[in-house]
Amino acid sequence: MLTTSKLTLDDPLSKVKGIGPKKSEALRQSGIVQIIDLLRIYPARYQDRRSCKTVAQLSEGGECLTCLRLESIKSYHARRGLTVINAVFADATGKVTAKWFNRVYLIRQLIAGKDYWLFGQVTTVKNQLTLSNPEIEPVEEARTDTGTSSRLTPVYSSNTRLSEAGISALALRRLIAGILTRIDWDSSLPPGIRKSSFNAICDALEQAHRPSSPEEANKARHTLAFFDQVLFQIGVLKRREALTGILSLPDASNAPPVEPEHPLPFSLTTAQKQSLGEIIYDMQEQGKDRPPMNRLVQGDVGSGKTLVAFLAMLHYCQKISPGSQCAFMAPTEILARQHLHSFNVFFKQFAGQACILTGSQKNAERKKLNQAIGSGEVKFVFGTHALFQENLEFADLGLCVIDEQQRFGVNHRRQLVRKGNNPHQLLLSATPIPRTLSLTIFGDMDTSTISELPPGRQPVKTMLATSFSQTVPHIETALQNGQQIYLVCPLIELSDKKDWTSVEEAAERTSERLPDVRFACLTGQQSWDEKSEIMQAFKNGQLDMVIATTVVEVGVDNPNATLMIIENADCFGLSQLHQLRGRVGRGMHASLCILVSHVAEESERLKVLAATNDGFELSLEDLRLRGPGDLVGTRQSGLSHPCFSHRISQKLIENARNRAFEILTGETGEVRDWFMAQMIKSFGDSYKTFMEGG
Repeated sequence: MLTTSKLTLDDPLSKVKGIGPKKSEALRQSGIVQIIDLLRIYPARYQDRRSCKTVAQLSEGGECLTCLRLESIKSYHARRGLTVINAVFADATGKVTAKWFNRVYLIRQLIAGKDYWLFGQVTTVKNQLTLSNPEIEPVEEARTDTGTSSRLTPVYSSNTRLSEAGISALALRRLIAGILTRIDWDSSLPPGIRKSSFNAICDALEQAHRPSSPEEANKARHTLAFFDQVLFQIGVLKRREALTGILSLPDASNAPPVEPEHPLPFSLTTAQKQSLGEIIYDMQEQGKDRPPMNRLVQGDVGSGKTLVAFLAMLHYCQKISPGSQCAFMAPTEILARQHLHSFNVFFKQFAGQACILTGSQKNAERKKLNQAIGSGEVKFVFGTHALFQENLEFADLGLCVIDEQQRFGVNHRRQLVRKGNNPHQLLLSATPIPRTLSLTIFGDMDTSTISELPPGRQPVKTMLATSFSQTVPHIETALQNGQQIYLVCPLIELSDKKDWTSVEEAAERTSERLPDVRFACLTGQQSWDEKSEIMQAFKNGQLDMVIATTVVEVGVDNPNATLMIIENADCFGLSQLHQLRGRVGRGMHASLCILVSHVAEESERLKVLAATNDGFELSLEDLRLRGPGDLVGTRQSGLSHPCFSHRISQKLIENARNRAFEILTGETGEVRDWFMAQMIKSFGDSYKTFMEGG
């Protein structure tokens, strides 16, 4: 039974007047269970209804509040499906018309001679001032202090979850206004929270919904954004603790840059040396009150992350822990074999201690390799998901390198890590992430960034095209120069559902338009042997063109390939397009990427890609255009967290991380437990997945 007793933040919504069993259940299914859940639906904007205007004071433009008496109301059908309601209102200074569309119920509800509050836009219709589609409320029934409040009026966005529960934006305003008159803030918090600066959370919750000024609203939003970020960072730190065994902050490393200990045919960039120094510092310091390394190295396409990982592997096995083993896991067999080949080319003296393990190998071969790995004979093990097979045992796995880490779930990474005794983890990503996003999504890891390309690399020019025909002259030019071409399509076969170019269709078209071109088709459906044969023929110059799906996105390295054509480019994300573009421009020749799309002229994303080769700049644009999900691949469970609904600076994220660490390590159990409970609640259904790293 509902009463008018005080409410607390943890009370169920069934205690709120206006929320019956059906609405309560509908809200519960959307994750809105307690009063605090409803209060965390913040206003989209505010209206200033603090002062009331007379008819004589009304002027065109802007929104205003007025209190008027209804003189008459009528409706008429303007056309099929459109009914217009006209009403005349008056006060002592004059008369004004109000107009609504298709709200015929107002004819029954509004009564001539009664006083009403009206709020809306003032327009001019046929030289007469008109209130267009105003909100209206009888004066004696006003439930939100309309016209008498010294506070701004919140305006809430329509919300799918609320609509399903039969709660409109106006009804939400009334519900929250009613809650705020009954809330007992003191009883809503444990004493340890109530008597500390954390009490500001309650003030901010109230001021976000009932601010007395725009400045107060902004301050409240700032406080709540910080609170949400603190909750997220508590989750991140607890996940870091689960991964490393120690509750610690990621370090802002002061490690010096390191020169390579093995001869290379070129010099490392400054960023490569710095990243190598940070990795080595992490591994050397383990055990000195520090957990094993858990570091992400991110860098643009072609920035040399893989070579840095190779050097780190050699240093670890030779200097830090002689006799230990390193595992290098890649998402595809093409990429794993490419890495092994590169390792053997750069470091021939260690080729005999390196091997590859993949799912396509015969049982006898894998059994022999498993024995060599288990005995410690092999020190550097490259491979795919086969590296965490149950019957594979390492003699002493000390370092796990995981390339294209966003393509692996954390369970995959854990399965590999369990092959060793708490080994170091080095994750590589060729999808540059803006610093502010990296601090949140990857806040459980230390991060190194390689932001420069090796000298001599030519930037890839990018152009837009609306049809394949526009690419033909560029194909002919590349062929005349003895250079090679990638043609990427989004589909393998023709589809009835999507009007996209398939590999099959592109192959037929190429045979017709360019009969002398030597080409082969490459897709993920082919066997490893077939794919390997095609790529080797392409690299050896026996093929002019490879027509492929995005299987060539990573791990394909042919310096003579100078032209990348991407069909239906608008169906790919910016980061994926940037990866594909990175397959060319790997030699000394000028290279070109052509983005083919019938909407090329209108696509903002494609124009952005054509304008810059800077992956970090593109990641900021991707964040702006598509949100964080497109940037971080499989780590999307945390992206529904409330912290991503706020814009917050890098400095505040760092402050929130430090505050989260202080709460977990320096506050009383009462305070810590309250924040832990709020953190778990803030993730909703995605909490378990997030803590598992997914």
